[in-house]
Amino acid sequence: MNQTKKILVYSGCIAFTVLGVWLLTAEAPTAMYPLWKTRLAGILSIIFFGGGGLFMACKMVKLRINHKKEIEFTDTGISICGSREIPWNEIAGFALIRFKGNRLITIQMKDPEKVIANEPSWIKRKTMEYNLKTINAIYSFPACMMDGRAEEALALCRLNLAEHQCHNR
Repeated sequence: MNQTKKILVYSGCIAFTVLGVWLLTAEAPTAMYPLWKTRLAGILSIIFFGGGGLFMACKMVKLRINHKKEIEFTDTGISICGSREIPWNEIAGFALIRFKGNRLITIQMKDPEKVIANEPSWIKRKTMEYNLKTINAIYSFPACMMDGRAEEALALCRLNLAEHQCHNR
């Protein structure tokens, strides 16, 4: 994600968290809503936007501490946000799709059912199954996580895949 988008996302999280705190500390109820609804809106705003912003910030700090990038190409595979590497020998290809207004780069696996079956976490398994049904891939990431236009990011992914498949033969 480019710096401008990151700043906008963090600014939005901060603004909605501050709004939540204000709603919790407001003395008089508004003419339209009872006090309990105002307090509930404040609590939910703090939980979702404050918690979400804090989670994103922690993930970014962890990546920086470990000297990792959001998308990292290594000799053995590709890693998304510091997660477990997806081995090159299991990747069939990459595709660029538009899903709910976002441009995603999907990672096409050679045997997606086997990857899903080998996943120990049931939550990740269910997410992979949902992704396979909706976008025809179990792994994907927003194209904006990489520098340049979406087509350039896709070309870089394909180039890395071709390079590592040639080396492994």
